[in-house]
Amino acid sequence: MGERVEGRRAVLEALRGGLDLVRVEVARGAKGDSAIAEIRRAASERGVPVFEVSRESLDAASERGRHQGVAAILRGFRYASLADVFAAHAGDAESTLVVLDHVTDPGNLGAVARSAEAAGAHAVIVPERRSAPVTAVVHKAAAGALAHLPVVRVVNVARALEEIKRAGYWVVGASGDAPTDLWSAPLEGRIALVLGSEGSGLSRLVSETCDVLVSIPMLGRVGSLNVAQAATVLLYEHVRRRSAGR
Repeated sequence: MGERVEGRRAVLEALRGGLDLVRVEVARGAKGDSAIAEIRRAASERGVPVFEVSRESLDAASERGRHQGVAAILRGFRYASLADVFAAHAGDAESTLVVLDHVTDPGNLGAVARSAEAAGAHAVIVPERRSAPVTAVVHKAAAGALAHLPVVRVVNVARALEEIKRAGYWVVGASGDAPTDLWSAPLEGRIALVLGSEGSGLSRLVSETCDVLVSIPMLGRVGSLNVAQAATVLLYEHVRRRSAGR
């Protein structure tokens, strides 16, 4: 069976976003809940069957036990291709991609996807190996964003960045020791924001492939943000500049 999507918002967005769902499972006794009622209506409109199951069975199948009384089963998450993303946005003067260099924590991947979709990004790009795949935990952390945001898997991040450059994107890597700070970095137009792994940051080759490296100013005693927080800061500085330019 395919991946599980857990949580009320994530399941509702999966239904609204047209993900290929096998069924929805609802905990017995949740009939009067307004959110569950909305999920039932959306499932009915999509022709997706809804089954009442025990809360114990939802607990047993859940990766982290945070299903909120509802889960949906996908036939299998469909990753997009770079070619699909390029074709969809070939004529866009403004386009944002988020590239993750071996981010292995599924919660971080989901949180990045949530921020990316909210900020109007067009795709999240991850490597096939040494990276978190899309699982129920990712769907839960993404809060429905993956129903609207393509995720691309690539064999090699550095080579993918070269393709992204040829498609007209300026590649900006996040690095804590970069001399250029975020506020003065070039972030207009077609941008690919690249963030590294939770422990070691950008790999050497990926770092060298970026057009520019930028740092996020840190005024407190903590030396860095985690990858999901950093992604949000970068994305919304880009959003701010787009809004200011209109």
